[in-house]
Order: sequence, then C-alpha cells, then structure tokens
Amino acid sequence: MRQPNVSIRLQVGEAPDRGDATAVSFSLLWEGAQPSGQVLVRCASLEELERVVHSLKKDLDGALVQAKEAVEKMRAREEQDKEKSMSPSDIWRQMEQAPTEEAMFACFNALSESKRLEVAEWVLTHVSMFKGRGPVFAEHYNIVSHTLDV
Repeated sequence: MRQPNVSIRLQVGEAPDRGDATAVSFSLLWEGAQPSGQVLVRCASLEELERVVHSLKKDLDGALVQAKEAVEKMRAREEQDKEKSMSPSDIWRQMEQAPTEEAMFACFNALSESKRLEVAEWVLTHVSMFKGRGPVFAEHYNIVSHTLDV
C-alpha cells in the first residue's frame, strides 16, 4: 500500500501588522496533499504555537486510537460472522485439529457464550466419549461458565 506523502511544515515570518519589528508569526502549512501549502493555523507567539502543536499531537493520537478501535471492531464483527456461519460440527473438527489441549480450550473459550452452548450440546450428544478429544472435552467442560477449564 502506498503511503500518502503528507506533512506539516512550519513557516516563520515577521508579523508586520502588529507594529512591532521584532514580532514573529508562525504558520503551520499542510504539504503534500491537495491543496498543498494551505495554512492550517497562524500563531502570534511561540507559546501559542506550542499549545497548538500539543493540541494537534493530542488530536492525531486520538485519531490513531479511534482508527485502531474501528479496525478491531471490524475484525471482531468478521469473526462473529464467521462464527455464526460455522456449524457445531465444523467448530468441533477445528477444535480436534488443535495441536494441544490448551489450544483446543482457547479455541472453544474464544467463542461467544451462545455458540459455546451450541457446540457443547453437539459435542456431548454426538461425539464418542471413549476416544479422541471427546473425553477431554467432557472432563474439562464447566457447565456453569460454559467454558473449558484447565
């Protein structure tokens, strides 16, 4: 993915409209995107510039946090949709293929409670409790929390 070439540039100049020859003007310019060179903010002092930069950093950090949360919500929704479309037998086959019992427990416990109930009912009524991972499931299934406990 190509990253946008966007930056903010500081332009320092004299502030002739203030009547003071030593007055300085600070302008933050948006660069690299259309319209390039657009002034975001003008500041009449270094202190004001510091406040603006601090505020911009805070806003940008907040935007990044919001973006990460949005991506996580989208991924969670995708997982829920995937989970809803899987039958209990499909989930059990996936659990049986887990490399360790702990991985199997983690796979089951990551499901929503309603899906765990559905899978547990299917496993306990359709899977042999005398071979494979069926006995492990039955031994570790917690009927109160609907989880597999270690």
